[in-house]
Amino acid sequence: MLTFAKVLGVAGTTSIVPKAFAKGRSTNITSVSLKKSDNGSQRLVFELDKSVRHKFFILTSPNRIVIDFENTQAKSRLTIGRNSKTKQLITSIRQSSRNKKDFRVVLDMANKTKASTKLTPHGSGYLLEVAFSPSQSKKSSPQPLKKAISAVTFGVSNKPITIAIDAGHGGKDPGAVGRRGTKEKHIALQIAKRLKKQIDRQPGMKAVMIRDGDYYISLRKRILKASAKKADLFISIHADANPNRKLTGSSVYILSERGASSASARWLARNENSYESRVTGHSGRGNPVVSSLLLDLSLSDTIDKSLGLANGVLKELGGVNRLLRHSVESAAFAVLKSPDIPSMLVETAFISNSMEEKRLKTARYQEKLAKAIFKGIRRYQVALNDSENVSTRYS
Repeated sequence: MLTFAKVLGVAGTTSIVPKAFAKGRSTNITSVSLKKSDNGSQRLVFELDKSVRHKFFILTSPNRIVIDFENTQAKSRLTIGRNSKTKQLITSIRQSSRNKKDFRVVLDMANKTKASTKLTPHGSGYLLEVAFSPSQSKKSSPQPLKKAISAVTFGVSNKPITIAIDAGHGGKDPGAVGRRGTKEKHIALQIAKRLKKQIDRQPGMKAVMIRDGDYYISLRKRILKASAKKADLFISIHADANPNRKLTGSSVYILSERGASSASARWLARNENSYESRVTGHSGRGNPVVSSLLLDLSLSDTIDKSLGLANGVLKELGGVNRLLRHSVESAAFAVLKSPDIPSMLVETAFISNSMEEKRLKTARYQEKLAKAIFKGIRRYQVALNDSENVSTRYS
């Protein structure tokens, strides 16, 4: 069996262990910023309220830097600004809590990168600088990465990863209807079935269908069914619609705890949630089950994992269709409110656009979309297995 990670360099538990290293109270990451130099090198600077023990690992296929902070928490979600005039080595930053006290940061890198860390006193706290620069070796083509991903057998243990596939709408809820009369519920189910076949062919993975026919399931029951099937991931498949019939493109969404990422994401969430509220009179607000789920979400890293999953799928969809937006959006989608299952909603294309409606009806295009979603799931799982294996070896 192939190993899931190639460790190019490993730092010790920390670059500096100050004499005043404080024990007990956890370290807070108060801010993070990206510094750039004229020679192409870049530094990611974490501002800390006290000294911290840490370790980092460099991984490839895909290229990432993983930084583990001991007994640490972040006061808010870590983000870095972007400068379109300067090529940025970091493509995205992800974070999660580990062991209820430690903190992990994963930097997705544009290419293979050298890195080092340095911890220094700064005012009443400390700065942890992660310095990195592009490797001098030739850039690897997409082909080796493609081969590496396809060769991996997923799962650190023998237990296969289970993906719940949710075909949107169904039965008395047709979803959106195109100008040619194409119903979203049928397109979503056809793509979902194609995705299931691809997943089931992959060793170490299996798919379960939330609905496998033309019948209605409430949004709450979709969540409960995924949980009952012990799903590790939840993928909800849809075909977008908009009053502006000129709109085209694919998009990916995750749950937001603090409002929608944009007005259009808010509108879409309301639209996807609307049938249930019209038919049953329940919108999810005030529902004790949904309320408890949201409470649990605030205490877990499920949304962070959902973002990692969604980013991978969005990148793959970009090779099949133009993207409506080049980043993952978020809003209060009722179907994504699972407390412990990373979840995302994929709007494959605009059924309200006559050109995209025509393509969505073809088996060839449905297969392409299913394959892109599948490859995005594999991309996420490779990264997850890499980090888990490194944690097992070096933690």
